[in-house]
Amino acid sequence: MDSSTIDGVVAAVSAAAATYGRNVLDHGEVAAEQATVRLGRRLLERLRRDPGSDARISGAVLAVADDPEDEDRTAALRAGVERALRREDGLAGELAALLAESGVGPATVPGDRSVRMTTNHGIVSLGDNARNSIANPG
Repeated sequence: MDSSTIDGVVAAVSAAAATYGRNVLDHGEVAAEQATVRLGRRLLERLRRDPGSDARISGAVLAVADDPEDEDRTAALRAGVERALRREDGLAGELAALLAESGVGPATVPGDRSVRMTTNHGIVSLGDNARNSIANPG
C-alpha cells in the first residue's frame, strides 16, 4: 500500500473538513471552492461510496471538522482511509488517479538530512553547527 496516496487523501479530505466543518458531508457545491477543497470532496465522495467504509470515514471526517488541529483525529482519519484501501480492490488506484489528475503527487525529498512536512510554525535547521534566532519585532 502506497503511503503517499494515503497522505495525499488525508491532507485533501482534512482541508475540506477544516473549510466546511461538519457540512463537509453535504453534497452541495460552492462556487468559490479552492482546488484542494474540491479535490478533498471528490476523494471523500469516492471513499464514502462503499457502505462498509461510509460510517467510519464520515465519523472520522466530522471529528477532523470539529477540531482540524487535533493530530489524533487526523490519525483516526488516516486509519479509516487505510482500512478502506485494504477492503476495496482498486480503490488505491482510483484515489491515486484523482490525486494525479489534480496535480497532487508524492513529495520527493532528495538529499541528506532533507525534511518533508505539511505544516511548520518555526525554524527547521539541518546544518552542522547552525545558529538560529527569531527576532522579536516588538
